[in-house]
Amino acid sequence: MKRGSLALVAPFLFAIPTVAAARHSYTPPASKTGGEPQRVFVLDGSTVHNVGELQMHLGNWGLFGSLPGAGAAYSEAPSAQWPAGSGTEYLFGAGLWVGALKNGIPAVSTTLGFDPNGIVFEFDPGRDTRDIMYRAAEGTRGGARAPAEADDDGDGAVDEDPLNGYDDDGDGAIDEDFAAISNQMFACRYADYYPETARAFPQHNPLGLEVRQQSFQWEEDRYDDFVGIEFHITNAGSNVLEDVYVGFFADGDAGQRTTDRYYEDDATGRSFVPVECTDLGPVSMDIAYVFDADGDEGRTLGYLGIMFLGHTVDPTGETAPRRVGISTYANFSGSASFEDGGDPTNDFERYELLSSKVIERNAQVPRDYRMLMAAGPFKELLPGSTLVFQTAFVIGERYAGMVANAASAQLTYEGAWFDQDNDDLTGATGRETPVVGPAMGVAIDTCRFAQQPPVNVPRGQTVWINNDCAREEIFRAGCGYTLEDSLKFMTGVDGQETHIYWLVGTAPPPPTLRIDAAARDGVAIYWDNFSEVTPDVKTLRLDFEGYRVFRADNWTRPTGTSARTGPPSNLWKLLRAMDVVNGLGDDTGLNPFRYEPLAHILEPAQKRDMIESMKQYLTEYPGADPPCPQGVTPQVCDTLEALAAYELGMMERGRQYYRYIDRSMHRGRPYFYAVTASDHGEDEDTRALTPGKMGDPAANFVFVEPQQPSQADYAYRDEAVYVVPNPATRESMQPWALGPNNDDPTGIKVEFRNLPADRGTIRIFTLAGDLVEEIGFDGRGGVGTAEWDLVSRNGQDVASGVYLFSVETDFNAAFARKVGKFVVIR
Repeated sequence: MKRGSLALVAPFLFAIPTVAAARHSYTPPASKTGGEPQRVFVLDGSTVHNVGELQMHLGNWGLFGSLPGAGAAYSEAPSAQWPAGSGTEYLFGAGLWVGALKNGIPAVSTTLGFDPNGIVFEFDPGRDTRDIMYRAAEGTRGGARAPAEADDDGDGAVDEDPLNGYDDDGDGAIDEDFAAISNQMFACRYADYYPETARAFPQHNPLGLEVRQQSFQWEEDRYDDFVGIEFHITNAGSNVLEDVYVGFFADGDAGQRTTDRYYEDDATGRSFVPVECTDLGPVSMDIAYVFDADGDEGRTLGYLGIMFLGHTVDPTGETAPRRVGISTYANFSGSASFEDGGDPTNDFERYELLSSKVIERNAQVPRDYRMLMAAGPFKELLPGSTLVFQTAFVIGERYAGMVANAASAQLTYEGAWFDQDNDDLTGATGRETPVVGPAMGVAIDTCRFAQQPPVNVPRGQTVWINNDCAREEIFRAGCGYTLEDSLKFMTGVDGQETHIYWLVGTAPPPPTLRIDAAARDGVAIYWDNFSEVTPDVKTLRLDFEGYRVFRADNWTRPTGTSARTGPPSNLWKLLRAMDVVNGLGDDTGLNPFRYEPLAHILEPAQKRDMIESMKQYLTEYPGADPPCPQGVTPQVCDTLEALAAYELGMMERGRQYYRYIDRSMHRGRPYFYAVTASDHGEDEDTRALTPGKMGDPAANFVFVEPQQPSQADYAYRDEAVYVVPNPATRESMQPWALGPNNDDPTGIKVEFRNLPADRGTIRIFTLAGDLVEEIGFDGRGGVGTAEWDLVSRNGQDVASGVYLFSVETDFNAAFARKVGKFVVIR
């Protein structure tokens, strides 16, 4: 189904706020904080990678991290929080730097930097309302990619319409053919040449760059401690950019948010790991990292690393580096001048740093550090040409844990090789890299230079070369592989010429999830069969095995977390597991949990007629969306279409539905619910099914506070309306108390329950008759609960005492006015 299949993060309709804090006191220039609304900046903290253990906020102008404590609207979001839900952070902010000579003059554009006036944001999203942040995941409609058939729209082109809200290929459809990567993918675009940027930073010399950014995160334990990022950097101007360097800047801060000045005792370093031997094959890695120097007595043991995974290369070394790597690593303190090792504050100093090709020593003296990594030079970036750069944030416990998780990130980025052209002569004998002529002095195999001297490649011809043989020789020696083990680490074998990056076989994607927190017999959890009909992205097999239903209890909203980002992993507990009947596992079957939707909305005959009508339309026009029957909502229409498509065997669009009722919860308390999917493997020798991968609840959760159903008019009893807890004391409110934040400054509440099934108002008074607060409610949808945070309409915490309340409805006279009282004891 097309409707609702792609989640869109709505824009936040205000200008970037003044960023001020006791530590940084950074204030963006006036044009960033005033004037007309900057309608495309996503400032509400909603864009957070949160399906893994490393939770990270993203800004759609290229910012990574949330600038904790700086007072921005998004600063409460996780910056680089690990483990998830812990409140322990490792980053203030980070971003892309691109430097080049423009007309012979050094210029650098940054998504995050500092100058004497404060924070520098020299890239902006466009001024079109489509330039926001987009979200997708493996299985999203329009997001098919290799090795599967990746031409979603059948036009002969592959992934030609990137996820950005624009009709890039001019076919009248939007984002209909892109590559959806990982369990959670964010995408955005920004540029350095908009007039607003020039007004904000008049000293900046824009390079004329457009950047398309994508970031990825996975849910499985082995792959959930990193965030992968890919930048497509395009010269959208008319100048040739020379001696281009691509860098990544990070201001790392390791410690608990609740600890004062936690950022002042960090250390940094850079490490090149020539070979790390894993069970999935060897990798080499280049990592710069930050950590808390003393570990905060065991509370801050993570090492946050930034890896250079890949970038545009040139096998000849003429126009770009031959291989991927960090050419510059610098660490500096913001409190010092540039000459004394502090922040670069202008383009000349930034370019000097990017192009220095100096690897500085590790900085072990505890203080507040920033670091910069760079790769280059790229000889030139012509107008209209694009440079691609891939990096990742990775974290683990101490240095060894970081390296182990970095290996998983590197393996995920390197993906796999496939034979997609059915030509045994390409991707063979270790030759994996095509060189298109004209090219001079091309080495066919740099490890066997004497046996295979360089050749000249005429225009129009292509030769395949072994461009990574030196790396493979290191792998063989470092991990003790024999030639027979070559498939574990060699590229260009068995005709496999196509490299698919960011590819790892994982559990089936989670199903679409909906929660009814006001069901009369408990919390009703609904989901569809999306997991069952989505093949594995690597093997292309349908290997679904079962579902698992989880609940997280006792969450308290630690600082830096929210209901949007979810609970720590140790709070999840399994409520129910179910699997298909295939001789593996419990064989519970799925039928006991099947749910027939719309039964309470449509009469059976009416529902059947609508489904049959949609089936007829889908049969005649299988690629189109059928028109909605008259009188039904778009949501009901979507469900009817899914049921019709399922009956027709259209598995990509068709859906079945399931339900599980949790009757063990307590109304009013905070809970998270999740439904995940698992798959099975297959023994290579016996073909017997084996246990496979299991999804993580962090990838598919909903936060609820189960509510009391509202009272219908025909059964209304005003004496059933009550306040809980009563009396409201610190102890009685504790089971549902949450840590305070900007939206909920107290973190406590009382609830008015069994409210009428009508719209109305609750008024709270002192015994003297003074109005304390008014609370609107609407029970027409079945929810009979309203909350109050014990804050008066004047913004003050209410004092201990006896309070009166009245409940009055707007429309239905059958609901008599209710008057009651409750007690608050501070």
